[in-house]
Amino acid sequence: MKFKELCHKLSAYGVQSPETEARIIIEKLFNVGYAAQLANPSKDFSSPELDSLIEKRKEHIPLQYILGEWEFMGKEFFVSPSCLIPRADTEILVEKAIEILKKGGDVADLCTGSGCIGLSIMMYAHPTSMTLMDISENALEMARKNAQRHGLLNSCQLVLGDIRCDMPNKRYDLIVSNPPYIPTRDIDSLSDEVKKEPSLALDGGSDGLDIIKFLVGDGLSYLKENGQMLIEFGYDQKEQMDALLTEKINTGSIKSYQILYDYGGNPRVAQISK
Repeated sequence: MKFKELCHKLSAYGVQSPETEARIIIEKLFNVGYAAQLANPSKDFSSPELDSLIEKRKEHIPLQYILGEWEFMGKEFFVSPSCLIPRADTEILVEKAIEILKKGGDVADLCTGSGCIGLSIMMYAHPTSMTLMDISENALEMARKNAQRHGLLNSCQLVLGDIRCDMPNKRYDLIVSNPPYIPTRDIDSLSDEVKKEPSLALDGGSDGLDIIKFLVGDGLSYLKENGQMLIEFGYDQKEQMDALLTEKINTGSIKSYQILYDYGGNPRVAQISK
């Protein structure tokens, strides 16, 4: 199967960026980089492995889950249907965390999933300590595998539990979180690929803000004085976040906040100062 044929099949199955995905597939399955693909566009890549992958994509299984790994912040992370797929939109959160942690500090990555956020922070910012916490045992196991993959298993604490009642007896300089934030009513309208991701990591309750409201409510007690939170939210939830956080300023719960935009120009992360 040649590159153009692969693109055609992927496109026919509803893949949004068939050429980009075809390049990734060829590189991952056959170890043929982008430059080599351009140099020999008529090369035949037929194989049982490719046929199997195409059949799975036909069923809208995300490519990330098929490959079993994905890149985030320039590093490879194991992924599985037990955890959310790392997305480039989230990198702005990590970049801001790196900026905040120039002098170190104790950090917690809540709703950690694959661990890509917290582990990336460890690799680029070297915090004093890192806690990775998730309510899903399978997701936390994926975070464990990624910590081991990057030589960080002995440098972080993995905690299984509900952040609303099982937090370690500790306070943090920085809390980061990519919590579930999709309103329950919108779950059925998600793409077939996104629906393959764990509902526990997607469904944020009636308005999508169940966990976020907890974090900027009782969750503030997990922060040290002058601590900060970085919380990802949906691109269409800025108005709700502004209203929620303005109320917290007016009641004296937080000192200030700002909204960070991702590289697509969408509001994406709330930076909150206690």
